[in-house]
Amino acid sequence: MLFLTIMHHYLLWHYTKAFGEIAHISKNFFWFTIHFFSLPQLIRSFFSPWKRMTEERGDTFNFEDLAGFVIINILSRLVGMMLRTSIIILGFIALLVVLICTIVTYVFWVMAPAALLVCLILGITLLFS
Repeated sequence: MLFLTIMHHYLLWHYTKAFGEIAHISKNFFWFTIHFFSLPQLIRSFFSPWKRMTEERGDTFNFEDLAGFVIINILSRLVGMMLRTSIIILGFIALLVVLICTIVTYVFWVMAPAALLVCLILGITLLFS
């Protein structure tokens, strides 16, 4: 009778409270991944120049200075966009990996007690056959 009570409490915990704890841990992994790759900041500053490298504008009426100013600033923004894009893509790939690991964890968590019981029964039948 004590064994059945223990099993009841274990299965109740396993399929109720533990799901919430796994969700909380998964949420922490998602939060860490998002902030490790600085995804919100990278998306906000997507069109900003790389490392704030810009050219100051020289004479207002000198077209050579104006062309240099425009070209350097556009190139700096393009480099920033390319590097930020690659980091954002890596961040989303990491988020996808965390999502897949979370799904695998939930599937394993749901199947583990049944798999343990099947292995136990299979072992006993193989032992006595």
